[in-house]
Amino acid sequence: MRIIASFALFLSVPLTASAQAQTFGGVGTRAEGMGGAFVAVADDASAVYWNPAGIAMGATFDVQFSTGRESTLFVGAALPVLGASYYRIRQAAGFTTVSAPPDRQNGGSGEVHVGTFTTSNFGATVVQSIVPAVVIGTTVRGVSAEIDGAGLGTTVDFDAGAIASAWNMRFGVTGRNLLEPEFEMDGGTVRMERQVRVGAALVPRSLPTGVHGPFSLALDADLTRTPSPGGDVRRAAAGGEYWLLKGLVGVRGGIRWSTLGASDTAFSGGFTVRLPRSVHVDGQLTNGDALEQAEWNVGARITF
Repeated sequence: MRIIASFALFLSVPLTASAQAQTFGGVGTRAEGMGGAFVAVADDASAVYWNPAGIAMGATFDVQFSTGRESTLFVGAALPVLGASYYRIRQAAGFTTVSAPPDRQNGGSGEVHVGTFTTSNFGATVVQSIVPAVVIGTTVRGVSAEIDGAGLGTTVDFDAGAIASAWNMRFGVTGRNLLEPEFEMDGGTVRMERQVRVGAALVPRSLPTGVHGPFSLALDADLTRTPSPGGDVRRAAAGGEYWLLKGLVGVRGGIRWSTLGASDTAFSGGFTVRLPRSVHVDGQLTNGDALEQAEWNVGARITF
């Protein structure tokens, strides 16, 4: 556990404040159905986003596709040691354009705007076992960004994660945007801030469906703040899933909220139906007072 604690401390070292970053989440139908409490549960191809180390905990092979509101898209494939992915995230974003350079009198002036910030990410994931109960993973990403359809360029970033297992418990930590990529735009710079999240999960035993079961319970918490149009958020999430009919049907639910007191509470629910030939069909819906519209994801995956 000292390895996990040291890893989390390293990732959470703060850097300078940014103008903009996407909030954590939006990718993966199972993860979103659990309210985003997935850092320690992650065991399918979407682990390349939620916790790269998680692909070592899943099935021999998992490939999946999902799409959601605001044209969110995820395509990924994972083996226990390697993963490949493409995902697109589109979110409302607040950013500041600077109209005058800072000086000693007023520190400069600026104007806050709200637009749509979109990133397209191509990732490759590698996993390594440290000891039998501890696994680390890294995803290297090519990131292309745009605001309101205007391209901002392409750069490289990486994410890292770790999972430790003990009895029926798993503990995870993941860090995203570790290089804090920046993109130049008219009037200033857009930066994707580093994000660090920890999680714990109870995963009693395995089912022949490529996922843990018959149930999972999970709790996640951000260690870092993320700017949003409504103010900084630092989210926590709790969720669970339960498998019925010998793993033929899965149901899940969850809640997320901001520990900073901002209005960010939302509730989630989702399902999975296992079809012949190891095909799974997933659906998910999230809604809350802080959302202008309900968030949803649908997808399909093959797991064996």
